[in-house]
Amino acid sequence: MIKRKHGGVKNKNLIDFSSPTNPLGPPIFTEKLLKKCISQKHYKYYPSYKKLINALSDYWGIDEDYIIPVNGSDEALTIIPLTLNLKKFIILEPNFGDYDLMSKNLKIRLVRPTIDLRNEDPVVNIDKLVNILKKNKDSPLLISRPNNPTGFCIDKKELEYLSSRVNNMIIIDEAFIEISDCEKINPSENYIIIRSQTKTFSTPGLRLGEIITLNKKFLNILESSLQAWPIDSITNCFYSNLLYEKEFISSYLNNANNLITNEKEFIMRELKKIIKYKSRTSFILIKHENLPNPHFKRELIKRGLFIRDASSFYGLDKSFSRISIKNHKENLMLINSINGVLNEQKNY
Repeated sequence: MIKRKHGGVKNKNLIDFSSPTNPLGPPIFTEKLLKKCISQKHYKYYPSYKKLINALSDYWGIDEDYIIPVNGSDEALTIIPLTLNLKKFIILEPNFGDYDLMSKNLKIRLVRPTIDLRNEDPVVNIDKLVNILKKNKDSPLLISRPNNPTGFCIDKKELEYLSSRVNNMIIIDEAFIEISDCEKINPSENYIIIRSQTKTFSTPGLRLGEIITLNKKFLNILESSLQAWPIDSITNCFYSNLLYEKEFISSYLNNANNLITNEKEFIMRELKKIIKYKSRTSFILIKHENLPNPHFKRELIKRGLFIRDASSFYGLDKSFSRISIKNHKENLMLINSINGVLNEQKNY
């Protein structure tokens, strides 16, 4: 069986800093809502997505004709290259790891410009990216904003400048957009936007994402490529109800983003002896050259903490890890543990 690299660990003895979801955890009424969906016996029937699509349309303020729900953003990132029948794909790296597997199996050639990580403030040379796209004018570009694992968010104006200079289709993964300070991108015929409720509501076991674009030709091909029921009936029921809780969601996301902002500043200030990349979302990429993985990760596991070894991301080596923002008490434990590990480091 193929072993995919991702965050998340189910171990009551470890605090999970590897899963990059909303640090507030799932909405407080999650179990109550799930019990309601079960009591209504939705699992006995094939799901209908009419109510869900209507809820997503209302939630995003986008006509429902331009939204297709899928089984999380991972399915979106997988199905789009298949729908486009790609021979070549341009990916702003580091990014979604499964493309290595897919490209080899489907013989898709990857062109991989990278985010500049030479300084703690990640940057992208837009003009260089324009030149790459012009040389590969029939190939779409994938960017993530904010980017996983760097937390970098390409500016909306820079993206508009980029799209005005080229005719390439641009796939924009905004899975973390609601737990970030990035501005949402408006749909167009040239953009394929991916969003996700899994990250927003810290519900990775209830998978929902959506593909949004004004490109009807693409949407028609996509719909015929998807399985008939990509989202199970309980998940469908859950989000169809949750997304209408607008007052709760507004407060929930406001609290989450305030926590992320304050705790991120705290972590960036207090972590010592490592490089910390400026992030726009709920996780931070760090670089610890003097104690690379797996030794760094193992030392933290001994202290009851589980982080994401980021070396599986393209362009990153074993000196990189990703840490997720959690509550203040847990973040303090992380800071003390990392500083302690680096102070006590041995010569590996």
